[in-house]
Amino acid sequence: MKGADVLPILSFALSIKKEKILVSLDNEIGDEAARTITTLVREREAGKPLAYITREKEFFSHSFFVDGRVLIPRPETELLVEEALAILEKRNDLRSVMDMGTGSGVVGNTIARLSLRSVLCVDISPGALDVAQKNGRDSGMAERLTFLCSDLMSGIKKGRKFDMIVANLPYVAEHEWDGLMRDVKEYEPASALLGGPDGLDIYRRFVRLLPDHLSEHGFVLIEIGDGQGKKVAELFESSGLNAALKKDLAGKERMVRGSWTDL
Repeated sequence: MKGADVLPILSFALSIKKEKILVSLDNEIGDEAARTITTLVREREAGKPLAYITREKEFFSHSFFVDGRVLIPRPETELLVEEALAILEKRNDLRSVMDMGTGSGVVGNTIARLSLRSVLCVDISPGALDVAQKNGRDSGMAERLTFLCSDLMSGIKKGRKFDMIVANLPYVAEHEWDGLMRDVKEYEPASALLGGPDGLDIYRRFVRLLPDHLSEHGFVLIEIGDGQGKKVAELFESSGLNAALKKDLAGKERMVRGSWTDL
């Protein structure tokens, strides 16, 4: 277990804010609290992700609830939100937003909070939507968020279009599975990670549906894995979309932006 994990575990077990832990070191810990701390430390040493232990993860400087029903939000996904917010800030005519594969809801929640747009949050997992709805209530965004349990757009009326669709769908290739970190493979939901032999099976289905659901002046933004950019751009172009790749701070392909018009 990393030393950096100790403070969050103590804060969670003792219900004390992290910044107050260091000034409370002389306080005695009761037997029950000590047992709780021991249990949590053992879970972390066994590989359970810290976010699942403390049931929270920071995303865009905001704390969200997470548990084993959803993927733990990654810092690289903030790039997707940054791009969405930059476009929405420039384009007041873009009003309707869909967050496809919402998971814990952090992407749609953050876009709603910072852009003042209403967002439809879609996921195939009822458990994930329960988490996303909790985060909507806890963050005060419930009035701006709508939730739909659906396999991609199957639950959305054909012809209903959105001005922006952001998607973070499963894109891990089967051959990459063994190389993932232990805490990912053993604890995070595989159904939210695996995307078939090359990782793009679900994105192929998703892109084929875009003509029916992306407005003529709209944008689609999707997160991808490193090395998938060329194939995804070709998928976009095969559906008539213009495509542009964006790399993360590590120089890895991380996002594809698409539009029917000029990007």
